[in-house]
Amino acid sequence: MLLKRNSLLAFELVTFSHTLFVLPLIFSGYLIAYDEIIMKDIILILIASVSARTIGMLLNRIIDAEIDLKNPRTSTRPIPSGRASKRFLFLFLILSSLIFFITCWFICDFVFFLSPIPIILFTLYPYTKRFTPFCHFFLGATLFLGPIAGGVAANCNIDGFYLALPIGVFTFFWISGFDILYAMQDYDHDIKNKIFSMPSIYGIKNAIVTSSICFTLSITSLVYYAVLYKSNFLSFFIILLIAINFSIQIINSLRNNYSFFKYNSYVGLLILILIISDILFI
Repeated sequence: MLLKRNSLLAFELVTFSHTLFVLPLIFSGYLIAYDEIIMKDIILILIASVSARTIGMLLNRIIDAEIDLKNPRTSTRPIPSGRASKRFLFLFLILSSLIFFITCWFICDFVFFLSPIPIILFTLYPYTKRFTPFCHFFLGATLFLGPIAGGVAANCNIDGFYLALPIGVFTFFWISGFDILYAMQDYDHDIKNKIFSMPSIYGIKNAIVTSSICFTLSITSLVYYAVLYKSNFLSFFIILLIAINFSIQIINSLRNNYSFFKYNSYVGLLILILIISDILFI
């Protein structure tokens, strides 16, 4: 019974469904840079990605526990509601960290050497909303590492960084733009509790404009990738679909519609399909 309860609590804490948000981007970076697909590496990257995402979500939930408690939207989460004990959180975090670092070591020495970087960014990100409205861009920079990590893990050298860079830049601006819109639903709470965000500091209108610029730059990065790698018609069609998706999000934000995750949950998958189509039909 205890094992079942803790398992359910673990899934709720880290929101494993959100791992699918970034996982396709990591494998997109891998497929761009790979010399040879090795099943062992695929499995190791999958384990490292899930454990890294778990560490990031745990740190975010732990550091933001007091903020979440004051926010009606997040007050029922396991930590602010008191359903997750400190001992459980500590053990879960330690286990996830061990799995992450050991898996990175098995991938290659270069990946293991770089492995502390995402953990450092995961730790710093929750604090940024306490002093800068540009916290959204820090989150974008953190998830920018997803496709970059996949590219580096593909051949265990710096070449993978440059090959996956266009998708990394897309991810940076996409996540930043999405997070700015997402923060709009906490506008009143953030002003009342002096939480820094683009909407709470610069206003809703300026936040939407900034998000629109971010989305435009993300699409520009995809077009650059498509031209650089001489993509096929399907790739350009997917880019058009993503552009339409972003436009709908901006229009919805003007109507105070905050269902942003619904529109962003499959963007990473579209990017992965784009990359695979280029590989199959090149």
